[in-house]
Amino acid sequence: MATQMRAVLDQFAAASGPVSLAEMAQRLAVEPGILEGMIAYWVRKGKLREVFAMAPGAGCARCGVSDTCAFIVQMPRTYELVRENELPIINAVCNCGCGGTKTQ
Repeated sequence: MATQMRAVLDQFAAASGPVSLAEMAQRLAVEPGILEGMIAYWVRKGKLREVFAMAPGAGCARCGVSDTCAFIVQMPRTYELVRENELPIINAVCNCGCGGTKTQ
């Protein structure tokens, strides 16, 4: 199990960007539910982080109804490796063009 846990981390290290849970499960030939638990472990340890991909207009902080907006598209959950020299991401720019930010 320890080698499989390390393999998860190694696969994220080798990836060129964020990877979805489904894509990583396929790469490692692991059931998505089991992989989700492994990823959750590495997130708690600070080695991986969830990347909050937003569709255009999703999560806009200016309209006030962003969490209940019927037009927000749910994107697949993706994760990436936290590099040793990186600071944690606190705010992401909203993609809807309003100039707002979304806290992560």
